[in-house]
Amino acid sequence: MKVLTLTMAAAAALLAGQAQAATHVVVAKSLSFSDALASQIEANGGHITARYPGIGVAIVEADAGFRARAQSLIQIRSAVPDVQLQFEIPESVPFDASAQADPPNSGDNDTFFNFQWGMAAIDAREAWDLGYRGNGARVAVLDSGVYCQHFDLASNMLGALNTSFVPGEGPCVTTPGFNHGTHVAGIIAAADNAFGTIGVAPQAKFFAVKVLSEVTGSGSFGGILQGIVYASDNGADVINMSLGVSGGIAQSPDNLELMLAVQRAVNYARGKNTTVIASAGNDATDYDTESNADGTHQIAFPAGLSGVVAISATAPEGWGVDPNTNLDLPASYSNYGKRLVRHAAPGGDFDYTPANQLCVVAGILNPCWAFDMVLSTSFVSGGTQFYSWSAGTSMAAPHAAGVAALIIGKAGGTLSPMQVELRLRVGADDLGPHLQDNFYGHGRVNAYKSVK
Repeated sequence: MKVLTLTMAAAAALLAGQAQAATHVVVAKSLSFSDALASQIEANGGHITARYPGIGVAIVEADAGFRARAQSLIQIRSAVPDVQLQFEIPESVPFDASAQADPPNSGDNDTFFNFQWGMAAIDAREAWDLGYRGNGARVAVLDSGVYCQHFDLASNMLGALNTSFVPGEGPCVTTPGFNHGTHVAGIIAAADNAFGTIGVAPQAKFFAVKVLSEVTGSGSFGGILQGIVYASDNGADVINMSLGVSGGIAQSPDNLELMLAVQRAVNYARGKNTTVIASAGNDATDYDTESNADGTHQIAFPAGLSGVVAISATAPEGWGVDPNTNLDLPASYSNYGKRLVRHAAPGGDFDYTPANQLCVVAGILNPCWAFDMVLSTSFVSGGTQFYSWSAGTSMAAPHAAGVAALIIGKAGGTLSPMQVELRLRVGADDLGPHLQDNFYGHGRVNAYKSVK
């Protein structure tokens, strides 16, 4: 099953035959890229636009014959044309704040908090009541940029660190409509300001690293690689990547080299005490059993890279009808498998039936299935609606990233990824078969248990 029109996550497909002709990802045999090697690349007709000596990778603009020339150099492992990934632009349901009445029985004074069933699922308020709200943690949101003027985000945004690796686009979004990165950022770190929504870690700081176009939803291996290195070099304690290639990536030689380059970036980030979290993907695929005709497995990217904490999605079914319903059902679209999933987190769903049934919750009228989705910050056409519901593993990953920020904040701002992952595992709710299972992994994340 592939979720297409309502995935709400960055489900992506490789654009066949659309490798960028002039841009190459050059990988050295060693984890270094010296000045002397750079000079050799330039002498062979390559113009280096970015060089990362710490991982032995460079981004190079060159002609079509450059690959053969570069790979003849004794220190070069590969020089592969970069590949553009086309990420689906998600559907969403706008939130009409003008029709909203203060929700009853809210556990927080942010006016839309009671719609955020995901916070109840992970016991976020109980963690806040202990005094742990993410203060001292820094999160990088690798996504499609952020609506930088959003009143729930601006106070926690490290605007001077915002950057873009998408040519021709800045990190602050200007295109009207639902913005994926803005939605993700709000789940992590929307401020506790007595208005709107609230993030899992409402005192954490974040910055936007644009690796996907806000217009087309496209991005490249090279852009993602550069975003990871940039984030870790600029003090990110956590990187959230709510993006993934629909159906995974085949193990062709070129794909493996491009993924190796990104893997080196992930390893580099972990070496700088940056925990890397990614969405598991939205194909309802079992990564334990799915295989190609030749016996090889597709690789979930980037969630399937070593050292990346892959997050599957949970959701209620009919929360708008009964707010006491089970919040931890496996989402209908979520990828799964012990080889892939480390944890589950609230991601929402849209499969409640009957699809035409309407619900009114605190003055908001919607199809009942919409309330099973995740409410967060957004940027909608006309500038009058700044919140939307969406659903996908893209929404699950930032719930987990927010819990990681709470853990790091409690520790004073610095923990190794292994320490963060241990606290996530110890604190998680074991909802499936005992210990690790193929859907919940090591359990659905729990903010309170991870920090108490």
